[in-house]
Amino acid sequence: MKRRTASRVVQVVLSIGMIALAVAALYISVLVFQRQEALTQIFRYNIAYSASQGMNELLRFRRTLTAALIDPPQVTKQDVELRYQILLSRLSLFEQGEFMNFVTALPENRETVDELASALDEIGGFIGEIDDPEVAQQALDLTAPLERKMVALASKANEYGATAQAEDQRQLLTLHWIFSSLALSLVVSGFIFIAMLRWQHRLQISVQQRLKATNEDLLRTSAELSESAAAARRANEELITQNLLFNTALNNMSHGLCMFDAEGKLIVSNQKMENIYGLSQEQLRLGTSLDMLIQHMVETGACAEYEAEQLSQMQCKLIEEDRSDTLIQELRDGRTILISHQPMRGGGWVATYEDITERHKAQAQVAYMARHDTLTDLPNRILMREQLEDILASSSDRGLATAVMCVDLDNFKSINDTLGHPVGDALLRAVAGRIRNTVRETDAVARLGGDEFVVVQGNVEKPEQASSLAKRLIEALDEPYIIEGHQVLTGASVGIAIAEADEQGGDLLMQADVALYQAKGDGRGVFRFYEAGMNKRLQRRRSLEAELRAANLDEQFHLVFQPIIGLGTNRVTTFEALLRWTHPVHGPISPDEFIRIAEETGAIVPIGEWVLRRVCLEMKSLPDNISIAANLSPMQFKRDDIVETVARVLSETDTPANRLELEITETLLLEDSRKLHTDLRRLRKLGTRISLDDFGTGYSSLSYLQKFAFDKVKIDRLFIKEITKSADQAAIVQTIVNLAFTLGMTTVVEGVEMEEQLRIIRAMGCDEAQGNLFSKPIPASDIPDFLAAHKLRRYAA
Repeated sequence: MKRRTASRVVQVVLSIGMIALAVAALYISVLVFQRQEALTQIFRYNIAYSASQGMNELLRFRRTLTAALIDPPQVTKQDVELRYQILLSRLSLFEQGEFMNFVTALPENRETVDELASALDEIGGFIGEIDDPEVAQQALDLTAPLERKMVALASKANEYGATAQAEDQRQLLTLHWIFSSLALSLVVSGFIFIAMLRWQHRLQISVQQRLKATNEDLLRTSAELSESAAAARRANEELITQNLLFNTALNNMSHGLCMFDAEGKLIVSNQKMENIYGLSQEQLRLGTSLDMLIQHMVETGACAEYEAEQLSQMQCKLIEEDRSDTLIQELRDGRTILISHQPMRGGGWVATYEDITERHKAQAQVAYMARHDTLTDLPNRILMREQLEDILASSSDRGLATAVMCVDLDNFKSINDTLGHPVGDALLRAVAGRIRNTVRETDAVARLGGDEFVVVQGNVEKPEQASSLAKRLIEALDEPYIIEGHQVLTGASVGIAIAEADEQGGDLLMQADVALYQAKGDGRGVFRFYEAGMNKRLQRRRSLEAELRAANLDEQFHLVFQPIIGLGTNRVTTFEALLRWTHPVHGPISPDEFIRIAEETGAIVPIGEWVLRRVCLEMKSLPDNISIAANLSPMQFKRDDIVETVARVLSETDTPANRLELEITETLLLEDSRKLHTDLRRLRKLGTRISLDDFGTGYSSLSYLQKFAFDKVKIDRLFIKEITKSADQAAIVQTIVNLAFTLGMTTVVEGVEMEEQLRIIRAMGCDEAQGNLFSKPIPASDIPDFLAAHKLRRYAA
């Protein structure tokens, strides 16, 4: 009787367990399918990409129309009709798929798409006569109002797509961990079910032995045996069903999976593992060792033999140390696989294999953008310096010289001011293309910023080679440009420096810049070689370097303070401390000049500590609700233990840490090093607040705001200068403000000089503002008078 009861318990437990696991497996499979479908929609129908392509096709169609208006025409009628058909196909993509949801989300999006469709429909009525200049001009006028709206549509589409993608990726990551836990539960449950079946089997044997020994209970025992056999059959059928469900769940995982026992033998794998490495079921049969599995990877051509050996050594080390870690494997076909190794209790381990090729490519793209100019795709200052050092070394080894040329456009500012920034940007891209086409492949070309380019010419045998290239550059850049229907005329001036045997890259750039200054002074449109007589600026720099190291900080340096106003309360929240140097002979030295020298020579470290100390001392005379912000140089993070310095100054001056704001520039974030992350966390742990200064210049990325924990984001004055005229600038500022608000950060707008600018940023929801509209930088002695006057103005308002 007891044995029958035990048998029923086994059946009930098996049934309940398998049903629960089956429901969980089916439920998680549905969730995986849903999330994969969501991500597929994001990547297949990329809203930001479609909107950007629609904008670009509209601009290309307008440029083709403009080219048709030139006498003689620069394009054929067929070219215009082709551009029109491409633009029509782009419009059709706007009205289907996920993009349609984005269009209907906001009325202005629907209005933009409808206006584009209406314009194209009207143009379609006379596209066959587009070679007529009046008809082409009519088409150009119809599409003119759409440029700004399509740019705004692309900007909104980028924000919409990025938000949706981030949410789906977050949910899919959560689902991944749930599903991994379920897979492990299925494996463990399988072993438990096997053990319970073995126990059931022993019960059957016991009943059979009792039947042989007891003839009197033959009929009753026979009935019990029949019942037990039926239960065993049912359990076996349920186990088969459970195994099918387990295999279905395992083979629907997004990652490859291999589980090894304590003896290093394969006990579980899935179909995704076969697909990733091109393995057969025979190669992944149970009992396969890790070494044999890696050898099979070599046999299928997935990886080279030496790569497989390295992978084997790294994974064996993890097994010996019984610790979890991740490994990166590059396959021969260009795919990148992330291997996650996780030990199991009692021996053995689980390894998952994830194809992260697209993620790897995205990271590579971010690294590329950090070293290239986003407007022209040329190397930026960082990459240019590396290329310059390489060319210098290569030329020197061959006994040849290197020429560095600084190329600067003439009258670029007036072109930008009269025709607008879009035309100016297009001009810079065209200039970059002409420079590339003029130099050799072995030469380096870079854009340092604005309209300043650098060309590095290696293997120079005589100066005439450099002068010949400079002439070709000037002639190429002097040719007229046709940009968005405008004929743009500009020229270029070139400064050249020839490297000596021991010349350094930094000196060459400075000499070429001095020569460029001379070329512009000689009438522009010419080139000049650097000569000793031009080195007054260089001599001044070297003189300032020596005097900066020997300067008495207390006697020659002082601080001025510019207030930051809270827009909600109209109260002063912070004063930003700005460093000034009054030289005993040269008089006031511009901060742009001496701070750069201090950073390059390392003198910024003692100067920076002096500034922190003066800031803390001045803070004692301010009301408790007002803070002071001090700027930190990237060199202070590299050449000093900045956290220890700040902590020491706070302690010695008995200053509350929460009243000190430390401002860092985004150039520091390019390194994204572990030490930087650690230093910023330690500084916040002290109680200080961290601000990101000049956001929006250089290599800005919105990802910085998510990756680093800032208290404030200071939007650079360049965005505010044209905010009353440029909808693009306003849209960028609004995007930064919205993201900062979402992340709990305060936004500070720099460079506010007009009431109209203040009105706009206040309406955008900016928290604080700084600029000459409120006050120019003032000495510490004038702060009490300023606070009193500001209080009176606030009461009057």
